[in-house]
Amino acid sequence: ARLTVRVPPESISIQYSGSRVVDGGMVTLLEEKKETLVCETRLSNPAPYLYWKLGGIVYQSDTQENFTEPGTIKYRSLATISLTFTKEHQGKTLECLVSHPAYLDGDGSAYVQLDVLYRPRVEISRDSSGELEDGKGRLRLTCSAQGNPEPTISWIRYGEEEAQAVDTLEFDPVRRENSGIYICSANNTIGKSDEESTEVNVLYPPRVVRVSPGSSVTVLARNRTKLVCEADANPSPKYQWLHLHKKQGVKKRSLTSELLLEDIGYGDEGEYVCEAINVIGKDERVARSQVVQVNVEGVPLVTRIIKNAVAMSGRDVRLEAEFCSDPRPLKNTWEWEEVILPAGTQIERSGTTYTAELSNHPDVKDCYISRLIIRRVSQTDGRNYILNVQNDHGFSLETIQLDVKDPLSMASLVGVVVSFLVSLVLLSILLIIIYRKQKLCFKNADLDNQDENKVSAYPDYKEDKVEQIQPVKDTQSPLTSSAKMTAA
Repeated sequence: ARLTVRVPPESISIQYSGSRVVDGGMVTLLEEKKETLVCETRLSNPAPYLYWKLGGIVYQSDTQENFTEPGTIKYRSLATISLTFTKEHQGKTLECLVSHPAYLDGDGSAYVQLDVLYRPRVEISRDSSGELEDGKGRLRLTCSAQGNPEPTISWIRYGEEEAQAVDTLEFDPVRRENSGIYICSANNTIGKSDEESTEVNVLYPPRVVRVSPGSSVTVLARNRTKLVCEADANPSPKYQWLHLHKKQGVKKRSLTSELLLEDIGYGDEGEYVCEAINVIGKDERVARSQVVQVNVEGVPLVTRIIKNAVAMSGRDVRLEAEFCSDPRPLKNTWEWEEVILPAGTQIERSGTTYTAELSNHPDVKDCYISRLIIRRVSQTDGRNYILNVQNDHGFSLETIQLDVKDPLSMASLVGVVVSFLVSLVLLSILLIIIYRKQKLCFKNADLDNQDENKVSAYPDYKEDKVEQIQPVKDTQSPLTSSAKMTAA
């Protein structure tokens, strides 16, 4: 028989880049790079089985070669493993495990500590007071970096060129000029991290920065103009244009930043302001622009007129129109047939007096009231009357038709109305009489039934001795009463 002596390896070692690493020593590796390590055993019999363990995971050797040691029957064994290491392997232990029949208490081993070099990773954290309002909010931005070797952190705001080599940016209080995108990155000898960014959005109330066309504008009547407002605010503001009337109060004319006044009239004249509005938290913030004065000039424009008038013959009538004119009217006349009657004059014809008047409007600037007063109107005054208003820019003509009614025809109309009302009253009285008669009939029937019940209930009485109760008749005639009222 042949005797075989089992001899465990005299030495176990791990080699990296051709050099032996002391047991428990450090091996420096690059992230994302495939690295090869070798496990060597010496002077064993028979040859052992070599395998690896990293982070609790067992790996088989990529190759294992066994060689006879010179001048002996013992073996030298070499096992290799190739792995791509990541930052998760940093600081972990890589073991070479040796299985041999001469080991009675488990496998032999050698190990090294891994030092994985990797470029930085960054992460941003924010600490703020909530809503970031200009001059009130507080904000801290912190950039954390992981890398091997230790990285250097820097901040830069988008659009700027110079970075700050700090971990933390602090704004207390935060200002509107701090708004922007802030970028964090880190560097070490292995490389530069990917950039991480965060936006700083500082809220602030509106501020009107521009109004056009300026503090005042003069527009010709029947033309157009546009008022434009621009405000700076965050969040972006909503706009409205207000027309300020001294007598009529405030009117909203537009809900945008632009107010287009088309076919402009004298009613559009006045003061305008732009309001820019936003909301911060639950509070509405409003900024108001300077006043823009809109002046309207041009041909006279009639703003109010009743084009059909009715007058009673023999009485007075007043024809009236309101108009606006800038510059002031040079001419204001009432005209009919061959007559031209300027404001402030009076004529008399066939017992009828015609008076033309012109006065300033009590409420509206550059506006006037023109009147033609006709006293003791006759049938021949029923015609068209023309209002003629002129200024330096032109003229305007408006026509009023006067219809003169005969008082007799009016009396007839009144008579018809009165007759209708009397007929209606009589019909109502007739219906009341009918209703009352029906009611009396029902009363008599009820009384008869009561009498029958009384006789049957008291048999000792005879029917001819029971007194019959007669209903009380209304002695006053409604028609007579109504007629008296009518006569009265």
